[in-house]
Amino acid sequence: MKVLHYILTVILLLGLVACRDNRSDDLWEDRILGDSLYVQMTLDLLNSSNATRAVPDGGEEGDGWRSGHSYENQLHNFSVFVLGNNATINSSSNTPFVGIRYFSDEEVARVDSIYQENLRLKNYDVLKNVTTYEFTIPILHEKAATMPAAETFRFIVIANQGDLTQTYHTLGALRDGRPNKTWTNSSTGPERFVMSNENDQFHSSGTGTEGDPVRLHVTIERMAARIDFDPSGSEKVGDALCYPLKDKDADQTLLANLYVDRMAIVNGNQQPSYYIKRIADDFNGTNLTYLGDETPVPRGLATNYVIDPNSSQKIETNRTNNEFLTGLFGNSRISNVSALLASDAALLPTITSTETPVTVGYVNENTYAPDMATSEYTTGIVLQCRFAPKHNFYTDYNADTDALTEGVYELGTTFYMVEPNIPEIDESQRLYFLNEDDANAYASNTAKKHFCKVVKYENGICYYFIYMRHSNSVEVIHDTMEFGIVRNNIYRFSINATTGPGTPTPDPRHPEELKARIYVKKWVSVEHPIIYV
Repeated sequence: MKVLHYILTVILLLGLVACRDNRSDDLWEDRILGDSLYVQMTLDLLNSSNATRAVPDGGEEGDGWRSGHSYENQLHNFSVFVLGNNATINSSSNTPFVGIRYFSDEEVARVDSIYQENLRLKNYDVLKNVTTYEFTIPILHEKAATMPAAETFRFIVIANQGDLTQTYHTLGALRDGRPNKTWTNSSTGPERFVMSNENDQFHSSGTGTEGDPVRLHVTIERMAARIDFDPSGSEKVGDALCYPLKDKDADQTLLANLYVDRMAIVNGNQQPSYYIKRIADDFNGTNLTYLGDETPVPRGLATNYVIDPNSSQKIETNRTNNEFLTGLFGNSRISNVSALLASDAALLPTITSTETPVTVGYVNENTYAPDMATSEYTTGIVLQCRFAPKHNFYTDYNADTDALTEGVYELGTTFYMVEPNIPEIDESQRLYFLNEDDANAYASNTAKKHFCKVVKYENGICYYFIYMRHSNSVEVIHDTMEFGIVRNNIYRFSINATTGPGTPTPDPRHPEELKARIYVKKWVSVEHPIIYV
């Protein structure tokens, strides 16, 4: 969607949420007290170009950028929490806010309406990636005798979560807070994505008067993550996508076709994370910082950890804890994969072009210690497919002469795969039989030096698991943040048919056993209106 961004100057004189040391609920009413400090605050969502790379580079910047859908970028309402006197997001837990204000759906819509209607009349300049709200918050006479210095302010913004001003009165309470959900599923689809600060940085200029407001930028990001499917390399065949599997060593000879029928997210975390992102050296919270960076080394590999509220509980003893796992993942648990694939949640996304990525769904942060990158905890995708061998398909076998009768495989027919018992094989070494007796006779014909195993594929159906990588380590299995989900990232995967048929039953493999292309991206920004405080 192409969005126009505008500068707008509309001053909303709004009340103060008063603060006292001995606080009670009746003191949290709106009222105006004395002179106002004017602060121009721009709410930004993360922004960059549409660059991509060939492998996922994790860390703070992800692997390129991707524009968000309009419903993901919309600002509905927000609560603003003001820190003063050089307090930062990492100040002590009992740090009070020097100002708090909620902007409702109606107030946001009113300003939107004003700037849309008066754009041409007021002849505002059109600027790329900037739109503007303005509001004021008066000084706090009951808290301080003089106005706090303008350059000491920090702003914490929680968007699309309703009014939080009656809930969080100190910095520590807000840092420990978390929403009930990070987006809303309506009859028309997902909406109202909860957003919060991406960092503790700001830019300051101006004196704080109405004519020369202090100018601040606050960057916010979505708390949800998104999983996209890139169908490039496929061909639309009816309601399925078809991928050719070719012999790379034999002039790209077609060995098989893979038809993707259904897919679903497994281990999609249902438990939202903290409003304020947490970074630490380990999952015990060593050197914990709020709004810190996932410190990367070359190639973007993270060296520290993002912590969600349950990260430290994803341990060996909980891998069989049904109550714990169901609380985290609900019906998307890996152990529930058969029922999941039979549900509407596993429909193939609507593909209008086999070159255009589509969104499979949204998930919450899901992080854990490196040695817990297992199928019980790791977020991924399960694919239900039909495999159609185009080579080495036989309708008869003569054990005495070791003669094979070639045939043509019909899509959807049950077949028996015969695979040599050797450490490494490729697709060209596999044989496929129409009849089980022929397959077993060939596999057990030791006189002809056949030492094979037989695998049955009912109706040609097979399954694949792809687990989401956040940071791709090629040197160490289960490296720092290698697998996992972090807020405001798009995890885009594509299929490359190179490994032959998957498992004949939904068998959740370990992450390191699977091959897939995963691209980690951050959503591109859509700046929301500047706010005068």
